[in-house]
Amino acid sequence: MINPNQQAKDRLTIRVNHQRKQDADAIAKEMGTDLPNLVNIFIAQLVKESGLPFRPTTNSVISELNEALADVKAGRVTKFNNADELFSHLQKLEDSVDD
Repeated sequence: MINPNQQAKDRLTIRVNHQRKQDADAIAKEMGTDLPNLVNIFIAQLVKESGLPFRPTTNSVISELNEALADVKAGRVTKFNNADELFSHLQKLEDSVDD
């Protein structure tokens, strides 16, 4: 018997890199779910947001973050005693860019 409250479902077939799928399956399993469920969550968010539910980034962002972390670990940082010193420093940087 057909349940009138149940929405019709479509099948989605996609091609994906084998290793990427294996990696995604493993991550889904670690999260306590499966890949089809995560794809359904993605599609639901895509519809809700009327666009991608995340901001695409490039590897350059990761590279820049790693570079910043290396600077911090190496002590190449500027320390401030209070917010006024920070804002004063930022203003000087901004002024030097305008010159």
